[in-house]
Amino acid sequence: MSVSVRPACSEDLVALARLLDEIVAFHHSEDPAQFKEPEAAEHSRYLEGRFQDPDAAVFVAEDHGVLAGIAVTVIREAPPFLNPDRFVLLENLAVATKFRRTGVGRKLVDAAVLWTRARDMQELDLNVYEFNHSAIRFYETIGFRTVSRRMKRTLAPLVETKH
Repeated sequence: MSVSVRPACSEDLVALARLLDEIVAFHHSEDPAQFKEPEAAEHSRYLEGRFQDPDAAVFVAEDHGVLAGIAVTVIREAPPFLNPDRFVLLENLAVATKFRRTGVGRKLVDAAVLWTRARDMQELDLNVYEFNHSAIRFYETIGFRTVSRRMKRTLAPLVETKH
């Protein structure tokens, strides 16, 4: 296996959208209230937006021309009470099933780290869902740590009363 990482281009769009479909299908199966059914057209629009965003980057990992994974990074502004003022969010990291546990995820994160450092930023953040145990273990193994917890409460619909 000879995996290389490069910036994504528009020719990658169809394959990347398919990979995101695979990842979203897993998330949808775990939490259908939170995650929509996978839809490649939506993923294509999302990626096209990131391609156009000067504060974002999309990286592709490939093995002899076969798509192995994707990483999406984007610069974010922090609320005024947090340091640093700006940080990079690893918005998406997805590795095709047959390439998991082969170093592809690590190579994609390394590309995100280099991109972050090239912008003179010292923090790379990400969000991971509690049900995604293998991703949590992976991120912890490569040096990420939990610093906050996002929680939500689903509210019952309002019932209209007739007067």
